[in-house]
Amino acid sequence: LTILTACIAFAGWLTWSADAQEKTRKGSVEVNMRQKLAGTSKVLEGLAIEDKELVHEGAMELTELSKAEVWQVLTDAVYREHTQTFRSAVKRLDEAAQKSEFASAQLEWLDATKRCFDCHNHIRAQRAAAK
Repeated sequence: LTILTACIAFAGWLTWSADAQEKTRKGSVEVNMRQKLAGTSKVLEGLAIEDKELVHEGAMELTELSKAEVWQVLTDAVYREHTQTFRSAVKRLDEAAQKSEFASAQLEWLDATKRCFDCHNHIRAQRAAAK
């Protein structure tokens, strides 16, 4: 009876621990998404007022966030490709803004934004397939 009770308690602890880790991870992803939105706001504002420093600040935040562990929600090659193409688009955006080529920077921003949607769609498709 003692062993059975211990096994049940241990199984309960494992379930609770896994749930807690999942909630922590989801919380981290949520925080990361809010940080990405803050970076995107800086880029958009910088493009709207042609402030290359603000664009640069937002672009650097987005680049650094894309390297964070919490960003790595999938490990497949397609996901890695989405991440790389996003970073490339942000880099081109920043380079164009630093040259005060704001029309080009705006187009690169549209490309970076499209890359976000592509990646989010891929993640949703992968999660749906896993269910």
